[in-house]
Amino acid sequence: MAGKRKVDLISREEKTARALVKQLDQLLGDFITFIPYAQKKWLKDSSTSDTVIVSTHILAHDVAQNAGPETEIIILRRTLLKESWEKVLEIPQGTKLMLVNDERDAAMETIALLYELGARHINPIPVYPELEKIPKLNIALTPGERRHVPGGVKNIIDIGDRVVDVSTLVDILTRFDLFNNETMNIVDEYANKIIPRSLGLQAAMRGLMNLKNLFQESLDIVGDGVITYDEKEHITVFNKAAEDIFSRRASSVLGRNVKELLQENGIDLKPKTGQVQDKLFRIGQQDIIITEQCIENNGEITGGVITLQIATKVREVERKLRLQLEAKGHHAQYSFKDLVFQSQAMEKAVEIAKKIADNPLNVLILGETGTGKEIFAHAIHQASPRGQYPFVAVNCSALPGSLLESELFGYEEGAFTGARKGGKPGLFEQAHRGTIFLDEIGDISPSMQARLLRVVQQKEIQKIGGTSVLPVDVRIIAATNRDLEELVEDGSFRADLYHRLNVLQLRVPSLNERREDILPLTRYFLKKRGFKGKLDKKVLEHFKSYHWPGNVRELENVLDFLTAMNNNEIREEDIPFWGKVSLPGNKLIEKDVPEECFGDASEEKVFELVYQARSRGETVGRRSLVKIAREAGISMTEKKAQIYLKDLAGKGLIEIKRGRGGCRMTEKGFREIQKRGKNK
Repeated sequence: MAGKRKVDLISREEKTARALVKQLDQLLGDFITFIPYAQKKWLKDSSTSDTVIVSTHILAHDVAQNAGPETEIIILRRTLLKESWEKVLEIPQGTKLMLVNDERDAAMETIALLYELGARHINPIPVYPELEKIPKLNIALTPGERRHVPGGVKNIIDIGDRVVDVSTLVDILTRFDLFNNETMNIVDEYANKIIPRSLGLQAAMRGLMNLKNLFQESLDIVGDGVITYDEKEHITVFNKAAEDIFSRRASSVLGRNVKELLQENGIDLKPKTGQVQDKLFRIGQQDIIITEQCIENNGEITGGVITLQIATKVREVERKLRLQLEAKGHHAQYSFKDLVFQSQAMEKAVEIAKKIADNPLNVLILGETGTGKEIFAHAIHQASPRGQYPFVAVNCSALPGSLLESELFGYEEGAFTGARKGGKPGLFEQAHRGTIFLDEIGDISPSMQARLLRVVQQKEIQKIGGTSVLPVDVRIIAATNRDLEELVEDGSFRADLYHRLNVLQLRVPSLNERREDILPLTRYFLKKRGFKGKLDKKVLEHFKSYHWPGNVRELENVLDFLTAMNNNEIREEDIPFWGKVSLPGNKLIEKDVPEECFGDASEEKVFELVYQARSRGETVGRRSLVKIAREAGISMTEKKAQIYLKDLAGKGLIEIKRGRGGCRMTEKGFREIQKRGKNK
């Protein structure tokens, strides 16, 4: 409340008005200024007070005729002190007596009060100065008006002035929204001294007070500022967080116009419109997010609620949420310390990766299958400034297009059949301020490439079934074992997306390029699996000579197999690839393998492999060709496969399709195969 409120108290006589004001001042004088008026003087002064208290029902009618339309009139109800009531109870049963007061209305009200309180054992007759015929009685009961008792009355029982009833205090406190622990304690203490006219009212108000305290305490616990206002736009609630934001006490703003308070702080808000939703304002030295909601009753707006969020706290909550998401698995598991190597090729790759980690730009990691591209992605994130935020990894080739889209971007409730109630946040949203690792990026569909390009360019996402965009701050690390440049050339991968992803490039060497690391990796994996048995030296020799088409992952898988199948000793015959071809010129023992399949690949051998695969109905591309060649005991890299296929296409023996169609035999190619068959 902005300063103490002023209230006029009107009675027939100024003496009565002053006595009543004295009582109210003792109770509520710290909160309200009460001004005593005799009725005639109040009418003469033409007071403009918006609240008046009248001492009787009769006065209420007269005052209402002269008060303004907005003036609220409170009819003062009075009762007796407990000690006064004791005097009444001591009067003998059936006693007929005068009830003397200063005016007829007051005398009648006092008699009504005695009956209401339960004084049915006496028979009071009203006596007042204007009464023409005074009853002949020897006993008089008066509420502090001894001077009006007729002469000759020997027995005068003065019960003292009537006092303000609790119900009137409640009316006053309710009118000015002054109910709090302090005022309720005043009411409770006062009620113990009087005979309340409504015994249930005090208990009801105490219950309401407890509810209000609970409501206020609940709002004070809330971290956001909360302001409520009524239909007249007067502030009714101003919680502790709002006090901190505005640097104002609630008592200084309650009852004020909410629009005026906001305008004083540079906020142009029209109450009861609900037009402000999550809008950023500056209050003092803080950025505040403000939202207004209207309160409706029977279709009419009766007030509103304004919530104020401190922007820095919102960001902090967001950060904690991201950390919780990390606890659910969205965090990097590996660092550069987890890389096992001693080769120069790997040392150079790690050196480049550490420089990349300090840079905020997007990264493209290239390398054959199983070389450890994902471990590098984890390590780069760990060492980057984003290391404390989420790391989200997704294999783009492991999910069909529609499912990948919903996983990456999320969806709104009801976006499709089976959609989770409430929707679902996408992986980009969960990776906010952190890193998302898109493995096998070369396998995503054209439509997914277009959506991904928007994220890279605009730094925002749109959920499936949603209409609004959500800004995201995410660093993208993509990885592939495919030749993206070739995919760009044949039109199966967008050039603009490729160039935006390929800002910082890291190539992870294959195990063949870092053969010095085969033995250190072998020792590391065996130790990791707790193997303490004997390892035949011939096994290590085979490991050193094998070409490891599956790279480090294949080496780890082989050691998983060997340690699972052997407890004490690993021998050369236990090796899973026993009998297959290793590096050019080195063959393992296997008499059933045709001699012409050993050694390097050749264009002729590749051509025959393509024919055989196509005859089986298989699609042949450079990746599948490497696999087919390996199964046939031929060592070949994807780069070599690409060269052979282009040479064969240049000779017109095969036709290379765009995208993932692979290649097919031409008529010239079939004739060449038939010709070779006849020559054999």
